[in-house]
Amino acid sequence: MDDHRQQVQSRFGEFAQNYVESKVHSSSYSLDHLIELLDPQPGQIALDIATGGGHVALGLARRGLSVIASDLTPRMLGAARAYIQKEGFAIHYAQIEGSALPFAANSLDRVTCRIAAHHFPDVAGFVRECARVVRPGGMVGLVDQVGPGHREANRYVNAYEKLRDPSHNWEYSEQDWNDFFTSADLTIRHQETARNRLNFKWWTDMQKVDPDTVLRLRVMLRQAPREVAAWLEPDLHDSPDDSFSLWQLILIGVK
Repeated sequence: MDDHRQQVQSRFGEFAQNYVESKVHSSSYSLDHLIELLDPQPGQIALDIATGGGHVALGLARRGLSVIASDLTPRMLGAARAYIQKEGFAIHYAQIEGSALPFAANSLDRVTCRIAAHHFPDVAGFVRECARVVRPGGMVGLVDQVGPGHREANRYVNAYEKLRDPSHNWEYSEQDWNDFFTSADLTIRHQETARNRLNFKWWTDMQKVDPDTVLRLRVMLRQAPREVAAWLEPDLHDSPDDSFSLWQLILIGVK
């Protein structure tokens, strides 16, 4: 786990500003919908885990919440702080890991994590920690990439993701996430999957993927088995407009 932690810190430290500026991360359906579903109220205390560019944390601060933005990667946390301060908001920051939260049980009103959990080595432990620290009646809000229910297709999709980003751990199926939440005694209030259509060049440029790996990724899309192609929906013409789909799960659990 220590090696994985260092890999995540190295990878996202290098590309921190890319994630602050990314339109996919800073303005999208999943961001706006997550915040609306959480029904945030002024004065509530919220923790945003793996805050990345700080977009969820900023959205909650704009709604009047007292927000703690946390991340494992110091440079990512610094980039988020600069972005949020530039927007005129003062929140709290903490370098912590999602599966070991240094907060008392029943102490927070909202806990969020968006487009990050597929990097976590212990997702079940992460969900248990979220459930532990949120108050009864409080909410845990998750957005993450979700894999297909077909086992072999899911392995292929995860191999594709990991080739582009070696710090990727695993994107779970919708049923897996249901099990994680219910096992942590969270009642699922809202659940949906949303298509996230991505430009292939943008996706590889975000992490400065080398040309050989870009070619391998393109081959994986072209040669994808039927179940994988149905999931990733590649549209390839060897042009800057080449694209494919990833799917995001939006999940709200109540304690």
